[in-house]
Amino acid sequence: MNISGLSFNALPPIDLPFRFFLSGPLFIIACALLVLFSGEALWLSRWQPNMLALTHGFTLGFLTMVMMGALLQLLPVIGGIGIAKPRIIATTSHVLYCAGIIALMLSFIFSHHWLTLTALLLLSLGVGLYLSAIIWVLLKKISQGDSINGFRLAIACLVIVLLLGVFLLTNRVGITVPFMTIDIHFTDFHALVGLVGWAGILIISVSFQVLPMFHVAPNMPKYIRQYLSISLFVLLFFYSIYAEFALSLIFISHGIYAVTLFYVIGQRKRKVADTSIKYWQLAAATLLLLNVLYFLPDSFYVPAQTPLWMALPDKGMLLTAIFIYSYLVSVIQGMLLKILPFLSYTHLQQRCLIDFSAMQYIPHMHDFLSKKQGMVLYYMHILSGLSLIAVIFNPSLYIVFAILLVIEFLWLLTLMVKCMRLYFSVNQKINLSNKP
Repeated sequence: MNISGLSFNALPPIDLPFRFFLSGPLFIIACALLVLFSGEALWLSRWQPNMLALTHGFTLGFLTMVMMGALLQLLPVIGGIGIAKPRIIATTSHVLYCAGIIALMLSFIFSHHWLTLTALLLLSLGVGLYLSAIIWVLLKKISQGDSINGFRLAIACLVIVLLLGVFLLTNRVGITVPFMTIDIHFTDFHALVGLVGWAGILIISVSFQVLPMFHVAPNMPKYIRQYLSISLFVLLFFYSIYAEFALSLIFISHGIYAVTLFYVIGQRKRKVADTSIKYWQLAAATLLLLNVLYFLPDSFYVPAQTPLWMALPDKGMLLTAIFIYSYLVSVIQGMLLKILPFLSYTHLQQRCLIDFSAMQYIPHMHDFLSKKQGMVLYYMHILSGLSLIAVIFNPSLYIVFAILLVIEFLWLLTLMVKCMRLYFSVNQKINLSNKP
């Protein structure tokens, strides 16, 4: 493991990112129950109210939730400075954010204005508080590395996503915004900035750091590190003018990143079996598949009701589902398998700096989360991903997808709890050993 240039002096209390991490699988399990009770009608259109609830459950409840928790640790480690008053900020924003997601999902399902207004208030306060703390750090003279610059762009996209979301929610309750047209293109732009800008750019920026750090891989080529994130950021705004052209370049850019990702992974010095690497390879393969599917002629795509052997289903739903689940969720899961043991070990190691005798209590990093357990999760993810594609082709398979989703994320939750219980158990032993 290569940790040169990293700082561990400003780490926030470990229970703060842990609460974000634990919340993520719970929202996916809730999404699985929504799939189960919505039936086949859920998959008829991406504009179905329950489908909107499902999409936001995945993107806000899992993806953004986990990334918010990860940033609490990544900023002090990479940049050397953490957020001010982390316990107050993280606790308050987490509670408001969780309540806001629940209200938002319910507002789509039941279409009550008071639920929409509640979601608008809670999400604005929760995300706004979190963003204020993160932006305060990013505006300081911290490390100017490629990852930090990418974080700045990703956070800028999250700010835009929040503002666009506010406009969309106010429009749902009948409040119009002057000089602004809320239409399908506006909604597509909101989704694109969230998926490609916030989640996508953040993942790309994190990969610049975690691949050399955890897998002793070479650095990404300079042109990727310096220009890919900013290129995607600029293309997002070209989308509002030249939608088709910008979207094509966004897919091509991700394809170039995927090829580079395969190359860098292949050049790593520590070529041992690693589940996290398999997740990165799955993500890269997904991006290449998305390029193939996107550039297929539109004549290949027809509504989902057409039999499987005749044509592909709705293009937008298929591409979005694969991008979210097989790319974004894959990378997040793979990084969790590394971040959870690493954070647990690092925090315990920091405790031992004032008492080296306490090192005897610290378990091996693989004791927090074994390779075998991670591999089981990986194969579960492959199965659930295939079932998602199958249900888009044939909505009658929704029960299979829902069940596999519950099994996978219950297992992820179990691994998280096991890791955290071991951390707190060892931490207690160190506390007892320090007592006179």
